Amino acid sequence: MLSSCTADGTLPASDHFQVVFGLQGRLELVLKGRRHAVQAGRVLVIPPGEQRRCTVRAGAACLVLRSGEAAHRAALAPLAGQLRSVHASTAHLMRYLASRRHADDAASQAATIELLVASLAASLPLGGPRLRRSIDWEALDRWVDERLDEPLAVADLAAQVHLSAPQFALRCRAELGVSPMALVRRRRLAAARRCIDAGMPVYQAALECGYQSPSALTAALRREPLAA
Repeated sequence: MLSSCTADGTLPASDHFQVVFGLQGRLELVLKGRRHAVQAGRVLVIPPGEQRRCTVRAGAACLVLRSGEAAHRAALAPLAGQLRSVHASTAHLMRYLASRRHADDAASQAATIELLVASLAASLPLGGPRLRRSIDWEALDRWVDERLDEPLAVADLAAQVHLSAPQFALRCRAELGVSPMALVRRRRLAAARRCIDAGMPVYQAALECGYQSPSALTAALRREPLAA
């Protein structure tokens, strides 16, 4: 749910986690006697039921998101009371979503909170209290290999490891160094190369490995001649 800070120094009461994202200027917010300065591009996670008051400086603007979903609670709990920065690309998307004419519609709310929760979860240090599911990448590779002739999307892969598409994309880049669709392309190319090496005609290899045409496969092989 989207809401905003009021000018009287309070935030709307909530039984859920609240995530305050700074859009511009400076918002000073006090949690348990500690003052936090939420500036543009910074995020403060407020735990459920926490008493808080805020001071909105002239020209300041922020976005307050609330969510009671179990998956979001698990991701936000380790960040409660912490002030963090998000990646520049995430901040840009957050400002865009906040500026939309119908920013309070259900689709915008879901996209905004999902994006921010995924970015915050990824910001936790590897040795910190991260609550997240491990990914069996080898099992996922096998799942992809069995469906190379099907149109696969990021959401399809994410569903196999019980993550949202944004969360999976972040994990894929962090742990493998590639995007989800680059992972699929790599698996397709490796499978096609094995088929061709085994004597299969290029047109048949293209069909079985999900390429739109033999020329598309030939172009992929030419671009990445050393692909495994």
